[in-house]
Amino acid sequence: MIRRKRKINKLRGTRTVGGGNTKNRRGKGSRMGRGSVKSRGGGTRNFMHIRKYEPERLHQPGFNSLRKRLKAITLTTIESLAKGAKELDVTKYGYQKVIATGNLSKPIIIKALKFSEKAIQKIEAAGGKAQPIFEDEQTPQMSPSGNQ
Repeated sequence: MIRRKRKINKLRGTRTVGGGNTKNRRGKGSRMGRGSVKSRGGGTRNFMHIRKYEPERLHQPGFNSLRKRLKAITLTTIESLAKGAKELDVTKYGYQKVIATGNLSKPIIIKALKFSEKAIQKIEAAGGKAQPIFEDEQTPQMSPSGNQ
């Protein structure tokens, strides 16, 4: 009985055996870091050590801006939050700056860390007042005894 020979593909016929171009397999430069030939890429072998003990060697793209970004609130939103109140502290709602989008129909005293110039003009035109809060006033101070 004739048996059909099964084809076994072990990449014997390909010249680079899955390594891509031959230049990708040649020289020590293809072996990253210091690893032995067996480990093929010592850089990956040392990665966790570098990450734990020398994180500055891993490049972090970009940078952290030192500029403070203030969360802004519009005059339209302030009017909807006030609902008849004569005074409103926007820092209690998580905002720091008042910007001039929209208009005020009633006079309101608004407290915030910062105001845009147009916002101050619109608040005063409606008969209200813009009161800036200073950051040191906002945080509670500890007395020398340790009690507030």
